[in-house]
Amino acid sequence: MIKFVSIFNKIRAKLPGEILRLTYFASVHSHLSYGIEIYGNTATNHLSKLLELNNRLLRILQHKPFKTHTIDLYNTYFTLPLQLLHTYQILIFMHRYVHHRHELPVIFSTYFEEKQFIHHHNTRHKHDFHTHFVQT
Repeated sequence: MIKFVSIFNKIRAKLPGEILRLTYFASVHSHLSYGIEIYGNTATNHLSKLLELNNRLLRILQHKPFKTHTIDLYNTYFTLPLQLLHTYQILIFMHRYVHHRHELPVIFSTYFEEKQFIHHHNTRHKHDFHTHFVQT
């Protein structure tokens, strides 16, 4: 994605804002959202360079100065920062798991189990999901 810095610097003065927005979503956002459910679980310091690069690209495309708040950059393009994008994709996955499990790959059919099937105590968390962890 570092290659987009020079490309975006060259095209930002020649293209209208809506085309620049579409270019961002086609080239950068698609790379960020691919597999974010997996790599988004890592520590924040591992994602810091990627987050800084994304903020830099957004500033370039929107002709904003360096001190512009990042939340304004994301609000202008109606997108989410990397941490919130990860949370959003996890929520979408869990919605599909609960309501449209047949659309997911078969491997996920028994990935989670409701706690009411593990124990028979009447607790307020009995409808929460339980995952099995392997520690080997």
